[in-house]
Amino acid sequence: MPTYACRLCRQTDLSTAFVLSNSPRNVQRLYRADELVLDRPVELSVLACRGCGLVQIEPLLDDGYYDDYMMLATHSSQVQAYQSRQSREFVDRFGLQGRVVKEVGCGDGSYMNHLRAAGCEPLGIEPSDRSREFAKRRGHEVESGYVTADSHLAGAPFDGFVTRQVLEHVPDINAFLTGIRRNLKPGAAGLVEVPSLDKALADRRYYDFFPDHVNYFSARTLRVALELNGFEVIEIRHDMFDEYVVAYVINSPYPDLQDIAKTANSLAHELREFVSSHRRRGEKVAVWGAGGKGLVSLATAGIFDIDLLVDSDPNKLGLLTPITHLQVQAPEALNGSECAAIIVTAMAYKQEITRMLIEDLGFRGRIAYLGHHLELLDDPKIGELS
Repeated sequence: MPTYACRLCRQTDLSTAFVLSNSPRNVQRLYRADELVLDRPVELSVLACRGCGLVQIEPLLDDGYYDDYMMLATHSSQVQAYQSRQSREFVDRFGLQGRVVKEVGCGDGSYMNHLRAAGCEPLGIEPSDRSREFAKRRGHEVESGYVTADSHLAGAPFDGFVTRQVLEHVPDINAFLTGIRRNLKPGAAGLVEVPSLDKALADRRYYDFFPDHVNYFSARTLRVALELNGFEVIEIRHDMFDEYVVAYVINSPYPDLQDIAKTANSLAHELREFVSSHRRRGEKVAVWGAGGKGLVSLATAGIFDIDLLVDSDPNKLGLLTPITHLQVQAPEALNGSECAAIIVTAMAYKQEITRMLIEDLGFRGRIAYLGHHLELLDDPKIGELS
């Protein structure tokens, strides 16, 4: 059984799907007759993660394998036509004309030619010395190296990125995608292309598995990888006669919680002032809602002197709230309570509770609702809530 974790979700629940014996160790190397003594087969174990579903193999190649890597499709007119169409669609779809697009793993610069022809300004990064020199001869700016989680790429931040036929080679998927993302502008567009595991499964193609590729993505697991690392997936589809899975993504910003942190202070202040203002006039205040929102808002605001706490859930009646220790009563307790105001904290039931207050209970006091601030309904009208 494998002893290492899934390189995508980090779970250790990996199963051996099948084993290929006598597999070539390096499929991009062909030998001269006098080099055959160097040729050694490997046993290839193909593993499937029971957690996220990623199919993978344990890396067998040396760390410097890609320093002199050269795998070109420039000679194929079919590939050139496909790449021309794809790059134009990508640039047009996301309005990248005149924008800077980084190709990660740009190879010999052939695809950068298509990006340039489509109207954007391509930059590249490529670890292979041989490939990088080809790209530079084509007039492209290409930096040397690999993308890691801490990479600071030349020309960043970028308006877009492309990485094609690269992610299947990457031992650390999450670090690679994180490194790309940290060098993008908010809202930057991306194109990610990998060989299709779906095609291999459909056609039972055991020969699609070899040591050069350590990751094997279906459309589903490619989506998982991208979304896990902060990208919004706009579309995933199969292309090039279903040989490839292509994802179009957006660099969505992480949620900014600072506004919530500010509201925690401001809303607590508003709640305390709302209660205090009625107290100063000798008026009573009630709260509707002994659910999570009500309990948290009262406790964090430090409100202990509510006159009445009601809730329509019969299972809560007679019990005491945490922190504030208020007893939960039925809504009918509002009758004869002389409460001048009520704070509604069960926001999912805002309309229903308001109707009950006005129609069933005849409440005529002020009604306030939780929001990012305290919202008041001073002149309640049922029609306005429908």
